[in-house]
Amino acid sequence: MEKKTKSRSYLLGLFAVFFGPLFFAMWLFYVPNSWLNSSTQNHGTLVAPAQPLEKFELVSLDGGSWSHEEFKGKWTMLYIGNESCDLYCEANLFKMRQVRLTLGRDSERVQRRYLGLKTNENTESITKIFAKYPRMQAAWFNKVAVDKALPQFQSFPIHQVYIIDPLGNLMMWYPKDATSKGMKKDLKRLLKVSQVG
Repeated sequence: MEKKTKSRSYLLGLFAVFFGPLFFAMWLFYVPNSWLNSSTQNHGTLVAPAQPLEKFELVSLDGGSWSHEEFKGKWTMLYIGNESCDLYCEANLFKMRQVRLTLGRDSERVQRRYLGLKTNENTESITKIFAKYPRMQAAWFNKVAVDKALPQFQSFPIHQVYIIDPLGNLMMWYPKDATSKGMKKDLKRLLKVSQVG
């Protein structure tokens, strides 16, 4: 009788070891995720599935160029705006700078870019604004050319912050009134688990 009990316990133990993780994974998948602590959730909106940037070469209005290669190897915070920069725009440029600075040693793994869409010829210069952000790469492009080269962004409005991973995938975005605290938490988590960039 004792042998039977031992062998039964042994079989139950084996069953738990092999099938326990499977049942737990199924439970995580099928049970609504309201039980999750809000601090573990993303603050930005995930782009699902992530949208890979195709090969492109964009010539800016001042003769410079951007290509897909410049979005690889580092995490990129990209702000898409136009040739004018309102208060929301300035606030987001400031947030992007502050978020990067607070990453400490990981700050070198993140780059900031401003893609400006030129919509008309007679607009005020925003050179003074960008003088405050010398490490941010900024360039202005013709909107038609951008839509053709970067179709992934056509379904998203401008004046938002986008996160592009080191493999060149558009994977998250933030509305113009997002907080720097949320961006920082997301980036810290991404940098921690990422083996690239």
